[in-house]
Amino acid sequence: MNAPPLPPRSPRAPDGAIRKALRWLVAHHVFGSLFIVVFATAVIAGQVANRTDFANSELAAGVEDRWGAPVTQPAPSLRYVHSGTIFTELKPLAFDRQHVQVKAQMNYRKRGLRYFSGFDFTLDADYAVVNREGRDIDVAFIFPIEMDKSQVLLSELQFLVDGKESSLDLGESGNRLVWTGRIAKDATSRFSIRYRARGLNSFVYKLDPALPARDVRVHFAVEGGENFDYPAGVLSASSVQTASDAVTLDWAFQSLESGVSLGVILPSEKTFDAMVSLMAGRAWVPFIALLALLAALSLRHRRPMALHETYLLAAVYGFFFVLLSYLAAFMNFYVAYAISALGLGAAVVAWARWLFPKERLAVLIGLWGATLIVPTGAVILEGYTGLIYTLEILAALLGLMVLSTRPSVRAFLSDLSQPGEPPRGAVAAAVPATPVTPEAS
Repeated sequence: MNAPPLPPRSPRAPDGAIRKALRWLVAHHVFGSLFIVVFATAVIAGQVANRTDFANSELAAGVEDRWGAPVTQPAPSLRYVHSGTIFTELKPLAFDRQHVQVKAQMNYRKRGLRYFSGFDFTLDADYAVVNREGRDIDVAFIFPIEMDKSQVLLSELQFLVDGKESSLDLGESGNRLVWTGRIAKDATSRFSIRYRARGLNSFVYKLDPALPARDVRVHFAVEGGENFDYPAGVLSASSVQTASDAVTLDWAFQSLESGVSLGVILPSEKTFDAMVSLMAGRAWVPFIALLALLAALSLRHRRPMALHETYLLAAVYGFFFVLLSYLAAFMNFYVAYAISALGLGAAVVAWARWLFPKERLAVLIGLWGATLIVPTGAVILEGYTGLIYTLEILAALLGLMVLSTRPSVRAFLSDLSQPGEPPRGAVAAAVPATPVTPEAS
């Protein structure tokens, strides 16, 4: 007994758009090469992030030991008692004038990719107080020096009372300057202090929050940088003036019911560690664009890229960020960037010229510039990042519009839309010309 014949198989349904797209991605080795780039950039971004955390903790402590520390200078205090009386407690007395001038010169310190805002500064402070108690008073003027004098290299300390140099009594602990004397009835006493030191990252001048303050003026002038910020809990400056590589901040108050903190975070170099980490985190997007452009060249020249060629390109692209990070740790960042971008760019362009010998050199250079130099350069130019991205996208759209009007491009796209048919040029070449014979004529 014969078995019944099997029903004929239904014809295979044509592939959908998603399946075609996946096949195209696999054929051009997109997934594997993208994994290589993502892996390389994730590793270098993680390393940079770890070093940044280290720089914010252990490395920062080492830098402070060598090159100074954040400076906090509390305002002096004045305590008094009526002359000739027996006292058990000194009463606080508010100053009638506090004029402080700080001149700082930036002295950046570099450790790896991280720059620290070191600065050398000179402080000149003038204070005045009027005796309104109706009789002579005995006072104690106390100027805190809470910083580590060896760490900040405190030097050239001078102390004047009513324009005359006075002895320096730093007390047993050495953390405050103390002067005791008498102020006559209705008289005004003036105190002047000057010293030189070095600091790191910030300077804060703290008024006594328990006392009112009158005629407060703080002038802070910085040379060697113009970007700045304010520490937490600090009152912003009344006026700011910026010039080329310099900034001046002024605080001026005629009367304050309670003291506040005044200060600034000193100018800093660009945070190159965060910059490299941001470049690496965004690298996969322009790399996809590079693969798409190379795939277009492959179709144009009918020379598909092999698996090892695509993976090699991905490795070189990801290695750019590794090379940049380590070169920048030992030399100027911008020099390291130029060496990495131009050096690897020259190698990639020469290699692509070997893959597509008929392609114009300018096109291959443009591919590297558009997919690596422009995206990473946009990160470096922080204030213009969005504008650079927008202009690059606009240039790409305009370029596509121009290309779509060219007959050769339109014919090429028509050939791609009919994969089952040979190219038009090939059809013309494949049809032999029929010779005209006398019999045929």
